[in-house]
Amino acid sequence: MSLDSLYKWLVISGVKGLGNKTLKTLFNNLGSAERILTAEEARLIKILGETRAKSLLAREGVNEKEIKRVLGLVEKEGINFVTLESENYPQKLIDIEDPPPVVFYRGELKNVPLAGIVGTRKPTGYTVGLVKSTASKVVRAGMGVVSGGAKGVDWLAHEGAVESGGFTVCILGYGILKTPGYILNRLEKSNAVLLSEFPPLKSADRYTFPKRNRLIAAMGEFIFIPEAGAKSGSLITANYALKYGKKVYVHIGIGSSDSWEGCYRLLKEGKAEIVKDIEEVLKTTAFGGDNLINFLKTPRTVEELMEHTGKSYQEVNMFLTQLEIEGKVRKLGSHYQAL
Repeated sequence: MSLDSLYKWLVISGVKGLGNKTLKTLFNNLGSAERILTAEEARLIKILGETRAKSLLAREGVNEKEIKRVLGLVEKEGINFVTLESENYPQKLIDIEDPPPVVFYRGELKNVPLAGIVGTRKPTGYTVGLVKSTASKVVRAGMGVVSGGAKGVDWLAHEGAVESGGFTVCILGYGILKTPGYILNRLEKSNAVLLSEFPPLKSADRYTFPKRNRLIAAMGEFIFIPEAGAKSGSLITANYALKYGKKVYVHIGIGSSDSWEGCYRLLKEGKAEIVKDIEEVLKTTAFGGDNLINFLKTPRTVEELMEHTGKSYQEVNMFLTQLEIEGKVRKLGSHYQAL
């Protein structure tokens, strides 16, 4: 993806009155930044209405100086990016109503199913062990972890995935170049991606973290909250997940403690299901232990497994390799069978 494409999307997203929902509508109708910027007034009015169409035509609110600054940083710092028209733009973000037009990242974007694990910034000792164990089980199930990088449950989930040899996506509530050292030192050279919808030098504020949470909810196959208080930002993530039709799971370690008040509230309001162990959830996923093992009682090819799970060749191969290492399946020519 060229800097020219990035420039065009930054121009479009900088127009006054055009939010992410509107940008998705424009993209769905016109197909590219180039077509959006060169569309005739009548076509834009039909899509946007007269006021917003004229704002786009006049480039109202566009800050060319800031755009050139972002382009310079991307080139100088070697920051990767994708736009709505990139082939490798994450599909799960395209599916939401307000996908970011540009996503900046470091690392390698991978088509791996992700478990969202979020929670309190001040976990109890009980939860520390639970999160590490949960992340490890998620990796063994052929999935990665997505979370928000905050100290506490989020960070423990990332670390647990990396320590187990798995993949993790850290979605930031600030620009890539504002990433704290504790994240860079651990994740930048690991099997991880640092991802942000904000310009590289954007600082965190009261709006960026809630906005970030919708991306965690979007990218996770489900959301697991092992501990969260009544005012935890994890509840925002949970509500986005429900909006996107995802399952939310909670764990309650010490029921009488306020540390689990948020989890208890989600459960009481019927927004979440309680689980004792994440393996209860993993067994119901496409790659879930019992689900897939039962399917493999009859020898199957990789192609059959791809059709059964809806996952890519790379994902299926990765999981089959893990099952072979664990002694749960064997390869018979071009087929795999459960032991």
